[in-house]
Amino acid sequence: MSENNQDPLEQTEMIETGGSEATEPGFLHIEEKQAGPSGSLVASPGTSAVSASARADNRVGTIEHLAARRAYPAIDVEAPVIRRQLSEMRTEITDLLIGLRLGTLRVAEVAERLIALLNFGPVPQWQPVLIPFLLEIDRAGTLIPVWLNIIERDEPRDLPPDSNPAETEIGRARRYAIMMLGNYKYASVEGNRFQMENLTRLLGVLARDPNTSLYATQALVKQGTTAAIQALIEALKDAEGWAKVDIIEACIALNLTRFYDLLLASGLDGVAGLESYVAVPLYRALDLEPFLRADGRGSPRMRQQAALIFAQVLQDGSNPPKGAVTSLPIVFERPLPKLARALFDGACQQPSWQFALAVHRLGHFLGRYWAEISRGTLQDPRLVEPVYACLPMMPEVEKWMNSAGREAILQVLTQEGEVSPSILRVVGELADPRASGPLLQRLEQLTVVREREQARYAAALCDALGRLGNSHAVGPMVRLLERSVEIERRANLPKRRDNLPLTDNEVTGSIIYGSVVRACGLLNDRNTLDLVLKAASDFDPYVRLQAVEAIGRLDPEASDLRSLLTTRDLLNDPNDAVARAALQAVVRYRDYDSIVMVRHIIETRPQLAPVAYETLRQLER
Repeated sequence: MSENNQDPLEQTEMIETGGSEATEPGFLHIEEKQAGPSGSLVASPGTSAVSASARADNRVGTIEHLAARRAYPAIDVEAPVIRRQLSEMRTEITDLLIGLRLGTLRVAEVAERLIALLNFGPVPQWQPVLIPFLLEIDRAGTLIPVWLNIIERDEPRDLPPDSNPAETEIGRARRYAIMMLGNYKYASVEGNRFQMENLTRLLGVLARDPNTSLYATQALVKQGTTAAIQALIEALKDAEGWAKVDIIEACIALNLTRFYDLLLASGLDGVAGLESYVAVPLYRALDLEPFLRADGRGSPRMRQQAALIFAQVLQDGSNPPKGAVTSLPIVFERPLPKLARALFDGACQQPSWQFALAVHRLGHFLGRYWAEISRGTLQDPRLVEPVYACLPMMPEVEKWMNSAGREAILQVLTQEGEVSPSILRVVGELADPRASGPLLQRLEQLTVVREREQARYAAALCDALGRLGNSHAVGPMVRLLERSVEIERRANLPKRRDNLPLTDNEVTGSIIYGSVVRACGLLNDRNTLDLVLKAASDFDPYVRLQAVEAIGRLDPEASDLRSLLTTRDLLNDPNDAVARAALQAVVRYRDYDSIVMVRHIIETRPQLAPVAYETLRQLER
């Protein structure tokens, strides 16, 4: 998200895997591997990876937080139209302020008019201008009761799943109001009713809510008082999801080094799916080397969390840059050779699944970078030299990973409770047949999957079993799919062009459906062809994409005419990725009857024209 290689929060959530083929044991050889999208790490121990805390619904606040991370053009306050707009607003707010002071206007009346006046945005673009502007008008804090009145109001509850609540009229006003509270450090209005400590306490409460945490934490940072710091640390204990991300960023912004150990120990808890947003700032702020070493600082848990943070950053940067390197991958912002050696020494001294996972990710990372360096496509010395410095240790790393590291990973499968999807992903990559039994047992224990985190866990199980080639998993997978997903209803919905927004309730079903279809393809069980062909008509493009790829695996020669007809029909799919995969499929099937459709794609879909031209060239050759 980079903050990351790929932003899973901007597409249908799915189990992310590193390539289409099952990997062989000895996965840490420094050789070229197929690069693929990276997944996310779960910090909790293997026995409680999907605890009640980690089940926080991280969809809350997702649209808003992603929007806030976009780059917006700066507001030119000297532009005539902006100057006029601010001048008119200054006059109106000043009138409201006078009315409030004289008692001719009530707080609720002023709030109503301010809500209308502040109805422009986006909030991240306008806040650098509006907050100082509003403070200049009301340095005495007369408007504090008005801001509180606005904050107490409800926002619309019937918004579409992909809408941003910060872009509604009341949503904008509430966010500006929250940020305004951060400017009043010693305010006291109407006696002691709105004293500073009460404002800080309110901001601490708002910091726990992922709908308001982005702004409340900024306000607490702005206050920067002892009470504000205490409010942040207290909120850290309870916050989950995006709220925890915001609180950690606020603590780092305040340079609260005395609390960094606390951030390290608990930072990755309760942020399932958002690990990169926590790992990156912690990696930049903390020196992880003392925690990773064999004689490392802190408790075993802190050392394990340090390993997971390093693993996440390695994972985020595992795809080497293409062309000129304009900005370094985040992992190179700290001395990679020192961290790598400290990680390995710590793993040898106290093996654990967290260290084994991080060592495994280190092997992936170095393998991919070395492949590009050896081809001469990566030459930037800022990247090449650290990678070279790590290579001498790789033989002993591989030896450890194929012994103690592998055992640490497999041991997690025998423990009770759900296991981190990250561990299951590594299990599939290691391709150790001993994992098949425990994985199959876990799959058979699942009944109906309704929650997002459960779906990610089930998807990781299916993918691992698919990579291991355990055909006994087909029955339990199909039964889980039938219990958890309304296949017929979804097939009768209009096909979507875009991926589902993360807030859509159908995403959970798509995670299950797509992972089962993909696993069927990996298992190459022809008995599942009917199910996979049915998935090609699903309304979610993610599921359809998994289907067209699985069809190619299950029926590479199109011995079943339905395979050819289905892939030909997908040439007209509204989603570009699905249509692109279908173009590749008709070449494999030598489907000459599709030539007219391919020519039509060239004429009507310019974004697919290059692939369509190549398809046409091969079919007409």
